[in-house]
Amino acid sequence: MLVLVGLIVALAAMFAPVVFASSDDAASGTESATITDYQAQFDVARDGTLRATETLRVDFPLYRHGIFRFFDVVDPNNPDARLVPKDIGVTRDGRPDGLDVSTESGGRYVVAKIGDADETITGSHVYVITYTVPGALSAPLSGRDGAQFYWNLIPGGWQMPIERSALTVNLPAAPQDTRCAVGAASDTGCTATTTGKSLMVVTGALEPHTPVTVQSSLDVPAPGRVSVPWSVTLDPVLGRSVWLVVVIGVLAVVAGIAAWLIVRTTHESSPAFPLMYGPPEGIGPAQGAYLLTETVTDDHFAATMLQLGEAGVATLEKDGTTWRISGKDGNWDALDTVTRQAASTLGIAPGQTFVADPDDAEGGKSLRESRRAFDGSVSGWARTAGLMERAGLGGAGRVLLVVGVIAAAVFYFINPFDRSMFGLPFAVFAVVAVPVLAPGAMTFRTKRGRDVWSQLGGFRRVLGTPSSEARFDFSGRHELYTKYIPWAVAFDVADEWAEKYRVANRQEPPTPGYLNTGHGLGVGYGLGSMSSFSSDFTSSVASSISSYEATQQSSSSSGGGGFSGGGGGGGGGGGSW
Repeated sequence: MLVLVGLIVALAAMFAPVVFASSDDAASGTESATITDYQAQFDVARDGTLRATETLRVDFPLYRHGIFRFFDVVDPNNPDARLVPKDIGVTRDGRPDGLDVSTESGGRYVVAKIGDADETITGSHVYVITYTVPGALSAPLSGRDGAQFYWNLIPGGWQMPIERSALTVNLPAAPQDTRCAVGAASDTGCTATTTGKSLMVVTGALEPHTPVTVQSSLDVPAPGRVSVPWSVTLDPVLGRSVWLVVVIGVLAVVAGIAAWLIVRTTHESSPAFPLMYGPPEGIGPAQGAYLLTETVTDDHFAATMLQLGEAGVATLEKDGTTWRISGKDGNWDALDTVTRQAASTLGIAPGQTFVADPDDAEGGKSLRESRRAFDGSVSGWARTAGLMERAGLGGAGRVLLVVGVIAAAVFYFINPFDRSMFGLPFAVFAVVAVPVLAPGAMTFRTKRGRDVWSQLGGFRRVLGTPSSEARFDFSGRHELYTKYIPWAVAFDVADEWAEKYRVANRQEPPTPGYLNTGHGLGVGYGLGSMSSFSSDFTSSVASSISSYEATQQSSSSSGGGGFSGGGGGGGGGGGSW
């Protein structure tokens, strides 16, 4: 279920470029520069490819760097089509000029910035802009046979006024039913003169943002156009290629399968857990719990402190929020290595007492260091004892997961190629591979380790299952309850272990003799359950460590279906900069 939710989130995040798309409005005012003469020639081939040459004489009364020309790739009459300009070239006064082509609004607008940022110009200059646009011919809006040319010969985005224009279109067939309009949403304003396969439009002065649009029917088959089955809004996500979307989708599936196979190599099947009425010899509660779960928790640390008491080498006393663990003479050599090392790091020894006081920063420092050493001691013991070994592809899986997260974030939120879908295979891999982060994903139990695992699992079953399922004989051996309290706490079944005693003996469990809570609680502490000891002790440990860390922080903080002007392809415009 978690993987499914993760995949849904990964898929949704792919649409981040749409959600966070810029909504900056283009400037709507006029500017100082003027196009004194606008001439353009459009040569349209039978396959629909348009080759344009626009010759603009621009007068700059003030110093400017040059002009810019932008192209709208959307055909308002066919939202699936993409009219992307290619092979853009430019000269100024007959010589090549600086040209920087970029995209805006997720690729909807192609912007050609013409000029040099280190140079300014003034006076009159002639710019020649050339480009090609595939797909300029389309099927007629009326639905009849043939093709149509519906184009903005002067797009409505020019910010500069135009004093005059002469526009020529050479078509693959004689134009029929030609219409011409000046101004947005207009259907009149100019007349197109046709001669053979050509038409020409001449206008006088045009205000800024005034398109000149023509529509002609042609007696030729409508050629295919570059189109995709989604709106331009989704272009930053899916791009403009259906086959590429399919390929990326397949790669995402492959990435998911690869991640699943890696996760499989980290999975270790559980052995049988036959009922065991005692733990394996020679290991302590924390060691046993680690071999079962491959994790080290605060419960394991608390269980280790209880094991000191059960072994008869320490007593545990609570006074308010303070815990005192006092060492005493006993068979210290009989302790398991982890329990002995934990006592050593806290300074617990015969005649020595460790105090966990929330107000004692020094004690908190010792606890923090001991807790860190405890984690390494437990995991290190399992490998040293030959019970666990590194295996599987967990390490490689973790590296690849991190790479996947980074790559997905780059494609989703930076979107360098205007196709955030490129990040989907990486995101899918990362989501499916999340289990490699689980404790134990990089280790397997050895054959001997699996045998001990089986015994421990059986012992946990006895401690943690209801008496009706796994009866435990306490008759004449009531000390068995307190003997296995550290194990019950480590296995997180202290409540179940206490209830098993109640059911078998019809009385409250006894309190261990090594534990004094300072509240006069006797048999019934049972320990309300011993799980309360773990949470209580852990809380005191956390408070003590927090007290120490507080001192450290303190010291370091000193379009539409009919014809109208501006309604065809060839949208865009320009201005000076």
